[in-house]
Amino acid sequence: MIDLLSDTYVLLGFKIPKTHELTLLAAKLTSDLYESYSFLRLEELSICFELGVKEEFGDYVGLNYRTFCKWLKGYKMSDFRYRVIKQMEQRKNVKALPSVSQEYNDECMNRLISRRFHAYKAQPDSEIPLASILYQELQSRGIIRNSLEEKLNAMALFEHWRPQNDRHTSKDYRQSMIKLKAQEWLLKQYFNSVERLPFEKG
Repeated sequence: MIDLLSDTYVLLGFKIPKTHELTLLAAKLTSDLYESYSFLRLEELSICFELGVKEEFGDYVGLNYRTFCKWLKGYKMSDFRYRVIKQMEQRKNVKALPSVSQEYNDECMNRLISRRFHAYKAQPDSEIPLASILYQELQSRGIIRNSLEEKLNAMALFEHWRPQNDRHTSKDYRQSMIKLKAQEWLLKQYFNSVERLPFEKG
């Protein structure tokens, strides 16, 4: 998602947001994809953004979270998606490959979490890319067990957060960013409390 967003900004001649802002935006969009657009394939996402750039889903002012959500909704309901799916189906081999196992997916996620964990341990003051996704994954496994009170307290730490260019920032977007920052803070608290992740060997 970070690569896709960066390419989109460059394609249109927009200045790429700072690393922290880009990571937050990518994390929020990735979370939305898991929740509402999990049926979209990576190839479709690239096509969706390309069509959005060409204003196939209407005019837009600036590249922001609201614009990208508009593109995703527009692509989901458009005839473009039907044609894209037909083209992808035609390119498939006659014999479909077996689906990826859950064990393989878990192994890939473990490697990603492990890399982020050790990178943070090496630089405790650094940001954690896709922290929200990692936090939710560890929480779903029961590895991180924050109470509702702890989550609310974490969000309270960032209740006064504002983007640097505080222009036309919706309440929903601001709340989403506060939640993402709170989840990153809670993830860091967990990383600080352990020397090794439960699924790491040795």
